[in-house]
Amino acid sequence: MASLSSLVGLRSKVEYFPVGFDEATVANASSAARRDEERCISIGMVVGCGDVDAGVAIFTLAHELSHPTDQMPPQTISAQSSRWIHRHRVTGITLSILISSEQTASAKRRIFFPPDSPPIPRDSNSCMLYIAESTIPHAGLGIFAGVDFVEGELIGHDNWGDPAFATVDINWNNAEPDGRRVSKARHDYHWPLTNYGWESSSLGIIEEEGVVTSMYATGFGAVPNCHFSLINIEEHEVRYDLAGLSRYNSPGSGAITPFINRTTTAIKDIKAGSEFFVSYGSSWFKNRPDYDTVPVKGSYIEAEDFLEKYGLFLLGNPQNTNGWKFNLFINDMILKEEAQKDLWDIIKSFPYVSRARQALPATSEDVMRAIHRGIGAVEVENSMRSLEYLKEHGRCVDNIVPGNSTIPHAGRGAFATRFIPRGSLVAPAPLVHITDKSALIMYNETRDRNGKLIKNEKEILTTQIIRNYMFGHPNSSVVLFPYSHHVAYINHHSTEFNARLQWAKNFSFHNEDWLYKDVTFLDQQWRAGLMLEFIATRDIKEGEEILIDYGKDWQNAWDTHVKQWTQVDPEKDFNNYTHLTKFSAMNAAKAIYRRAEFYKSDNAPIKTVAEQETDPYPRNVVFKCRVDVDIGIGNYTYAPETTPVYKRKWITKDLNVGHKKSRRCNVIERLDASSDYYGYDDHPFMYTVEISNVRKNQGKRENHVITGVPFRAIDIVDEKYSSDMFLKNAFRHEMGLPDGLWPKAWMNLVSND
Repeated sequence: MASLSSLVGLRSKVEYFPVGFDEATVANASSAARRDEERCISIGMVVGCGDVDAGVAIFTLAHELSHPTDQMPPQTISAQSSRWIHRHRVTGITLSILISSEQTASAKRRIFFPPDSPPIPRDSNSCMLYIAESTIPHAGLGIFAGVDFVEGELIGHDNWGDPAFATVDINWNNAEPDGRRVSKARHDYHWPLTNYGWESSSLGIIEEEGVVTSMYATGFGAVPNCHFSLINIEEHEVRYDLAGLSRYNSPGSGAITPFINRTTTAIKDIKAGSEFFVSYGSSWFKNRPDYDTVPVKGSYIEAEDFLEKYGLFLLGNPQNTNGWKFNLFINDMILKEEAQKDLWDIIKSFPYVSRARQALPATSEDVMRAIHRGIGAVEVENSMRSLEYLKEHGRCVDNIVPGNSTIPHAGRGAFATRFIPRGSLVAPAPLVHITDKSALIMYNETRDRNGKLIKNEKEILTTQIIRNYMFGHPNSSVVLFPYSHHVAYINHHSTEFNARLQWAKNFSFHNEDWLYKDVTFLDQQWRAGLMLEFIATRDIKEGEEILIDYGKDWQNAWDTHVKQWTQVDPEKDFNNYTHLTKFSAMNAAKAIYRRAEFYKSDNAPIKTVAEQETDPYPRNVVFKCRVDVDIGIGNYTYAPETTPVYKRKWITKDLNVGHKKSRRCNVIERLDASSDYYGYDDHPFMYTVEISNVRKNQGKRENHVITGVPFRAIDIVDEKYSSDMFLKNAFRHEMGLPDGLWPKAWMNLVSND
């Protein structure tokens, strides 16, 4: 057992007598330990010495997967270990408890690790996707396969992906009046959507819509859980598409999310009944205290290592370990099955919880399977639900698919993928609740006495676009965001609707008692726990658009918006931006709006500053260069007014800055790449760029001129706050739920008059 003692190597300073051993026995064991350290197992807080190492060795390993604290009562381990030893007649073992502060500090310092494919023809009557209770305990909903999927297959009807919704500068807009910062992640205001957010870059968005942008994707972007040993799907980038709505001819422009079709691919074969798992990234869990024991990637490495040591222990730690797994298979073990079960229960209930310990199999029966086949294989089996279970206890989520709406100015709609009989489920809608809809308000900016930029509470510009996809009531501060597949595309018709809403029935995820709790209670809930259901009010044919009634308040707001909306003259479009009105008409640029991606041609030349004087880009198009301004190559020259100009050649190391640290630049010269030795990419031109007003040491500013810049180092992006979601007077209103459906307990804005 020398290898085990080297795991921690802590030495006893204070000893506690465990239950069932007298003082003389402990004294003899301590003496033996001092004489022969190779036979003494030192394990941080438990040390065992003797000829038979059963039990102590396992407590050693269990402790290796724990997170010790000063508060652990030593009697806990003592009682657990001695009871196990007595019950299973394991003799020749002595335990003592080590609790010195030096040992605890040492233990704390240790690291505890825990392409696109064509659609496959299927029976249209077979549900492909279900939501049901996750196989991960206490994880809420999961999403399950209703049919087999093959590796590389896009998952979903007609390969359609999910939409995403941007919130911009939401912490800034919810800051205190004096500009004091708040954070949704710190629960400074109620925003449970925090747990469903994605970084813009993970959705393929190069430039943020605002200073700080959070993206919320529905469907596969929200429902699947993360289990690092079971990840079987991969999500892709969103596509920017306005469904044909133009800011120059449609009152619906700016009212719909432009981020659509985030597709999902199976990265391995997936059997019907399997739960889908996606990677959140380890940092997602490590940055959230509530998830500090959830296994991450490294946890399974440590857990597999633990299982190997455990398996060898069950064989008596043989000198020759060749074929040791086979010996386990033929049951050549020193402990009987009942003793193994008890021992594993102790390990799993060890006082210190850690990510690695949570990655271990739940039962001793699963341990044997995991040793032979790996933890992942066992977890796969445990993450299955039968199709009978899913049909009875789950909800089908692929009855609808997106398409161009039949409703004018609505953009996209949701269409039936199969015949849906009257009274049956169209789609489930699990909900994230926000208790104060004022969190969606976006303010203009102003400066305080000290020149600090703060929100101007007297000037509301608009609300976040995600509001249009939420349910609410005029007499309540609560709004509800549905995050299931494609339900965001279900549009409104006040008379020709074919579906209605109801609260979910007989579904474990839905907490019906919340409907009778007041808003103060909801404000304390930071997880989703409510669900609506779209129910067919008549037979719906395959291919028919799904419509509901948003209510009179929504209809009146839309009618007023359409009546007041006027076409914008493209030549005056600079006044159409919500946040950019301060810039007015600038630099003789074209007023007409066109997305920057239009100019991202691999072969089209980038216009120089001189060329733009007569043929400018739209005002929303800007250029950012991947240039490291700290690379010290070249000599200073001095421009008028002694502003230093730093000139050098571009090098590949410049790419290391990435997009987030790229800087605004102007192209001042374009060269034919074939006449230059900079052959960095297939683009036919190389560029000389200028980066102005680079702040350096002691606040000094420099201008940098960089030659030989390749096309791949120049990002053509849109000015922040210039997309259609920031249009002045873009329509904003939550969808309505009728009085009979909206809980009376949530009516906290009802007038006392």
